[in-house]
Amino acid sequence: MTDTRASAGGVQSLARGLQILRTLIDEGAPLTGTEIARRFGLHQSSISRVLATLIDLGYVRKDGNGKFVPDYGILTFAPAIPQFPLVIKPRATIEQIADEHPGFTVHLCLLWRTEMIYLLRTAMNNQTITFWGSPFPLHVSCPALRLLLDLPKAQATEILNASKGRLGWTLTTPNVPATVPATLTAARKLLEHDVLILDEWYELGGVGGAIPLHTDENMPVALAITGPTDKVDHATLRLWLHDARRRVEAALA
Repeated sequence: MTDTRASAGGVQSLARGLQILRTLIDEGAPLTGTEIARRFGLHQSSISRVLATLIDLGYVRKDGNGKFVPDYGILTFAPAIPQFPLVIKPRATIEQIADEHPGFTVHLCLLWRTEMIYLLRTAMNNQTITFWGSPFPLHVSCPALRLLLDLPKAQATEILNASKGRLGWTLTTPNVPATVPATLTAARKLLEHDVLILDEWYELGGVGGAIPLHTDENMPVALAITGPTDKVDHATLRLWLHDARRRVEAALA
């Protein structure tokens, strides 16, 4: 007979280990066992056991000061990339689109739970970046806000609040609202012909436009184009995005 208590404990330990690993990755700096325990509200002995397992598996190591950082074992997950059609199929098309718009960057993004994963990002004559997953606040992300506008208001609010709690709420320019409700309201007013355009929102002198994609994925996906605000008007940027969506969706078919 299976010991359900042991199974539950094993699942909990697995979840905790993955959460700790994610925390170390997102932090971008070494953490002590005490700091990790405090973040999870757990006794240090509990955290130490999980860290010891992660070290044995090669996913976590100690640096020269005895603090914990990700280990090279994490990179062994990279071969999984070809299993994601969103990364492989539209790559050439997105690179072609970027070449047609010098000075602009094309992004293919996915809303995963409470954060954005930038699957592909490329600009003319630049190497395409695959799986850029650096923590990025959703309230200043044009594709994130565009996808949130298609969700129920309560769900969109919950996701933005989670991003705020995790990454803060920096007012990068005077155009960024100070609250979650005001941000969703402002973004909805800027939505036109299925495209959200944010002018000088993330940074002064920059503009971003985003449009949702229709894919077979069970998570929202968006295509975005960003660049200097003085190099394109809003109507033209919308045309670019509608054309890009048609071509990327054809590549995914």
